[in-house]
Parts: sequence; C-alpha cells; structure tokens
Amino acid sequence: MRRCIECGSEVIDFDKTCTACRLAEWRDQQEQAQRLRERAYALEANRSAYLGRKRAVRDSIRAGVVTAVSVLLFLALISATRDAMRYEWETKPALLKHNGVK
Repeated sequence: MRRCIECGSEVIDFDKTCTACRLAEWRDQQEQAQRLRERAYALEANRSAYLGRKRAVRDSIRAGVVTAVSVLLFLALISATRDAMRYEWETKPALLKHNGVK
C-alpha cells in the first residue's frame, strides 16, 4: 500500500498524492483566483468612482465658466443697447440739427 506524500493517507494507482490532497489544492487555487477577481473588481469600481467624481467636478467648473461668460455677454448687450439708443435718440439728432439737416 502506497502513502500520500502530503498527508500520509492511502493512495490509489501510481499517484504520489491522495484525492483529498488534490481536491484541497484545487480548492485553494480556486479561492486564490476568486480573491484576485474580487480584488480586480474592487479596484475597477474604485477607479470608476474616482473618475466619476473627477468628471463631475470638471463638468461643474465648465458649467460655471459658461454661465459667467453668458452673464457677462448679456450685460455687455444691455450696455451696448443702452448706448445705441442714447446715440439714436440724443446724439444723432443733435449732430443732424447742428449740420443743418431737418
């Protein structure tokens, strides 16, 4: 009768290790592979969360800049409109009257 080199139990055929030791080794390999997969999934989830936060910050900054530029352009439009109306209603008639145009 042959004995297992790992645990000393009986070995069938010409193997050096018993079925229980092979099964334990296989389970250990499967658990290691599962831990590696879970670690990779956790890292990927962490990375996607980080990139999501980074994208949200970048988008909010971009929206703030666009809003500020839009407000400034609107204020410039109001100012230019006011100046144009003053020119049309006050300055232009005065210039025309000064030059003798009725």
